[in-house]
Amino acid sequence: SAVMPPGHAWADTFGVRQIPFGIYSIVFGIATEILYIPCMIGLGRDLRSSCIKVIYQIIQIIFLGKVAYSATIVNLMFKGAVFCSHPTLSVGVGIAGYGMWCSASACCLVLAMNRICEMLNISKYFTKYP
Repeated sequence: SAVMPPGHAWADTFGVRQIPFGIYSIVFGIATEILYIPCMIGLGRDLRSSCIKVIYQIIQIIFLGKVAYSATIVNLMFKGAVFCSHPTLSVGVGIAGYGMWCSASACCLVLAMNRICEMLNISKYFTKYP
C-alpha cells in the first residue's frame, strides 16, 4: 500500500533526533523559568493593586504553560518523534498551549480595561466601599 499507517513507522522513516536543539531548548527553558521566579516574588509582595494581580496571573499562566510545553517538546525532540508517531500527544499539547495562550491574551485584555478604568477615574464604581 502507498499509505503508511500512523505510528512509530513514521518516526523510524522520517524522524530525526534533535539532540543539540533539545539541549538548547532545555537550557533556554530553564534559564527563562529561573528569570521568572524573581519577578513572581517581587510582584507577589505588592498584590494590593488590581493591575499587579492581573500581571501576576499572566505570569503564572505563562510559567505553567512553558513548563508543560517545554518538557513535552524536548522529550519528543530527543526521541526524533514526528506528528504521526504521537498524534494524540501532539494534539493534546497543542490544545493545552493554545488554551494557555488564549488565557494569557484574555488576561491582557482585562489588564488593558483595568488600566483604562484607572486612567479615566471610573474605577471608583467598581470598588466595594467608596
